[in-house]
Amino acid sequence: MDSLNIDEVMALQMLGLPIKMIREMDLASFDCIYNEHPELEELIDTANHILDCQEQQGIVSISCQDAFFPRRLLEIGDDCPSVIHCKGNLALFKEDKAAAIIGARSADKEGIAKAYDLASQYSHDGYVIVSGLAYGCDTAAHIGCLDEGGETIAIVGNSLDICHPRGNKALEERILSNGGMMMSECAIRVKANPTRLVARSRLQAALSEIVILAQCPSKSGSLHTMSFARQYGKKCYAATFLNRTEANAGNYDLLDRGLCRALPEG
Repeated sequence: MDSLNIDEVMALQMLGLPIKMIREMDLASFDCIYNEHPELEELIDTANHILDCQEQQGIVSISCQDAFFPRRLLEIGDDCPSVIHCKGNLALFKEDKAAAIIGARSADKEGIAKAYDLASQYSHDGYVIVSGLAYGCDTAAHIGCLDEGGETIAIVGNSLDICHPRGNKALEERILSNGGMMMSECAIRVKANPTRLVARSRLQAALSEIVILAQCPSKSGSLHTMSFARQYGKKCYAATFLNRTEANAGNYDLLDRGLCRALPEG
């Protein structure tokens, strides 16, 4: 099949076509859609403007029709994004061993230490560490990986011309300067919001072989990631602690219900 250009795929995405249709579309089918939807010409122009602006900032866009598109994202079917936007070491997509280490922004000292230690351990064992650049456990996971000399992918719910949270700009730069990568499904000038952060959670789960919950309370966005991980058939683990507290109640909710396996106490 002759692949579509990235601007054509982005235009189809803006038109609202489902991922399955976009992924399977060839040039002949695209021409039919183009003839039926004259607005596609303007959408292609918009896509090219976005791509030009992103290129100036070192952002690379990859479509679901590209041979370099991550296999693990394609495997989630209708949940797969049509296009992803990346900065940094794209070769990390080819690594088989990837572990998502996630947790709450409000984690306590024990949870922060758990995320750091787990990232360090799995990085030492050859895993790329996937997390979300948020404060708390995500930040600790990225730093634990980097301190071990490993490579980490930060998947965010905003576009890559924006750093969210702003206080992690130095961490973002450290990730990129040490062979890591930033990834988003948002094109430029898009801010994070609750819906996009939940959508980001599915990509963290999808891109990883193993998903580990470091710590979260009974209500936490991290539980969305764990739910996606189960849905996608990933190996799911939750850290355990010496004492049950409100800060780690989400871990024990999952463990008590048999929704994931326990990691040994560290």
